[in-house]
Amino acid sequence: MSCLGGFRAITKEALDRLREVPRADRVPDYLDEEMEQEDLYDLDKAWDAIHRCLTGGRLEYGNAPAPGCWVILGGEVLRGDREGEEDYIVVCKSPGQVRQVSQFLEGLTEEAFRKLYFAIDPEAYGFELSGEDFEYTWGYLADSLPFWKNAAEKGLYVLFDVDQ
Repeated sequence: MSCLGGFRAITKEALDRLREVPRADRVPDYLDEEMEQEDLYDLDKAWDAIHRCLTGGRLEYGNAPAPGCWVILGGEVLRGDREGEEDYIVVCKSPGQVRQVSQFLEGLTEEAFRKLYFAIDPEAYGFELSGEDFEYTWGYLADSLPFWKNAAEKGLYVLFDVDQ
């Protein structure tokens, strides 16, 4: 399992078309080939630690604590939270959530994020916490700021998707 994740900025029209697609078909073939996207940002495998940092170490769906939870698994779950959907996750953030995430991330310092990262339970994370993994995780999050800012300015929805 590769567990590669990323963001896709889309319009309301693209989201409406996605909602018409059966949940079983909301997978990479559709997202990569059929859905119009305004912007993309790849997170590689950093999404897991990013989410844990911003949600008190938990790797679960939910909308608290906002707005940090909305970066990865918070928002409207379009695929992944039902039986038989374990192979692929798609979560949608509304334009309002995107604006709040953008503002939140602009104010998040590396020092504050470092504290959040090293507070993760390594056993729950499944990996040893290290300076190298922190830099990898922080690098992907920090480099996503232009993506979030652009999506917020344009009033776009953001999908997070990951293959499990």
